[in-house]
Order: sequence, then C-alpha cells, then structure tokens
Amino acid sequence: MGRSSYLRQKPLTLIQQRYFLAARFPEFLAQILGNRLRCVGEFQPSAISDRYTVELLYEIPRHPKVHVLRPKLRLASGCHRLPHVFKGNQLCLYLEGQWRPDMRISDYIIPWISAWLRFYEVWLATGFWEGGGTHPDWPQHKSA
Repeated sequence: MGRSSYLRQKPLTLIQQRYFLAARFPEFLAQILGNRLRCVGEFQPSAISDRYTVELLYEIPRHPKVHVLRPKLRLASGCHRLPHVFKGNQLCLYLEGQWRPDMRISDYIIPWISAWLRFYEVWLATGFWEGGGTHPDWPQHKSA
C-alpha cells in the first residue's frame, strides 16, 4: 500500500518562513526576492567565538543553501580543505531526508548553522571534526 497523502505536510510559503525568522531572529535581515528567500544574519556560536555573517538562500521545494560571507573560512593546520561543505563552500548541515519544506528554517536550519560553526571552530583548533555525520564527497552521503 502506498503512503497516505495525509502524512505529507504542505511546504511552508516563503512569507511564512520569513515571518517565523523575523519572530525568532529579529536582528536578521530576511527578505523575499522573487521566488527566493534571502536571510543574512550574524552568528557567534560561543562567547569566545568569532562573529560570522551568514547568508541563507531558499527556494521552495529545494533545500536552503548556506554560505559564510565573513570572515573567510580558514583551514585547520595540516588540512587541505574544509570539512562538511559542498562545492563553493556551501555548508553541509544535515543528511538527506533531515530537512523538509514543511519545516521552519528558524527552528532547524538556524540552529544547525550555529552548531556547524561551533564544530568548525573546534576543527580549526584541533584538526578534528567533532560534529559527526558524513562528508559530502563520501559515497554514503547523498549530495543535496
């Protein structure tokens, strides 16, 4: 028997996503540009962390694309590439299937960005990624 259509949730609209972002993170700039939501915000994963300016671009039903605008992401000593990023240094925040268009960006993607940045800072200091998961170029990770 096939899946019930009752179990599928309708994607949140860009207006709804922008509303939830503004309600939870009023300091972020969230705007709808055509059929795309663009959100720019500043993150500081811990009191001793750098401050990061991050851009999120989202088109329904695609997954949000997230990039760090400033400061430029650096490499840990002895490492030749950033961990957990896709082409163009788009952050790899979750495994396939963990994000759905009916989920609030404010409740999922934003906290995942903060966690990614925290793991990045540990990696920068130690060369070890403590965030778990898989790397986008590993065979078991399906590219988004």
